Amino acid sequence: MRPCCSSRSSPALLPIWPFPHTNPGRRFARPTTAERTMAPPPPELIDDVAAEIFLRLPPDEPEHLVRASLVCKPWLRVISDPDFLRRYRTFHRTPPLLGYAYRLRIHEEDPEPRLIPTTAVPLTPNPNFRRAIDCNHGRVLLHAYDEDYYYYLIVWDPVTGDRQSVPEPEIDWLIYSAAVFCAVSGCDHLNCHGGPFRVVFIATDERDSKCRGVKACVYSSETGAWSRPVTLGDGCQTYVHHMQDGRNCGYYGRFDIPYVQPRRGAVIGDEIYFTVHKDAAIVKLSQYHLTQG
Repeated sequence: MRPCCSSRSSPALLPIWPFPHTNPGRRFARPTTAERTMAPPPPELIDDVAAEIFLRLPPDEPEHLVRASLVCKPWLRVISDPDFLRRYRTFHRTPPLLGYAYRLRIHEEDPEPRLIPTTAVPLTPNPNFRRAIDCNHGRVLLHAYDEDYYYYLIVWDPVTGDRQSVPEPEIDWLIYSAAVFCAVSGCDHLNCHGGPFRVVFIATDERDSKCRGVKACVYSSETGAWSRPVTLGDGCQTYVHHMQDGRNCGYYGRFDIPYVQPRRGAVIGDEIYFTVHKDAAIVKLSQYHLTQG
């Protein structure tokens, strides 16, 4: 005959709960002393105070702003506000140095052209870029090629990562240089990201039998086209002098025409300056005259 089961469990069969909150029967436990004495959470930072703190984050470490914007929606609202971004650029004034570009490979023993970052932000413009030509107003001008070795230009914004392909101009270049710059009149160049730009291309065209020499043209991102190439001539007396010297030298004069040096141009106001090999001459190009064709 089986013994009758007791309504009470044997003490040896009682479950042991190591923590009070793990006991399902203890639904409405009294708060502990530590819970009763715990201080209330601190009040949220007001937007003005948060903005002043974010304003002092170093610009050469932009990951701090990104991480702060992911903490909560109010901080994201503060950091993404156009007024805050304008204050941030004005407060730090000098744009951060994101890296260095090894521009040109002349000798075989020279390293390949590459970009060396100086911050934690990687610089990945294009795996097939051949040469870094210029950097102005927050943009980098690169010379690259595709799978078919078709050469083209790239205007790259290292901050936003935006890349725009620009076809080469209709100049059969031998040696060239180029410059990229902001196309907004009166811009302070503190926030040129995403705005219109122009590219000036200047090159030695030795293959043009009718007009051998230096040609230049300008590309506009607003029209998406190059202007008609212009040839340096009557407007540059130094250039005419060099061309005449080359003609007087007969066959070897073809090597004495003023070659464009593959160096960066200097953008000063509405004018761009390039150097020419012969006697270290400087060629000044006006953006206005180039755009007028």
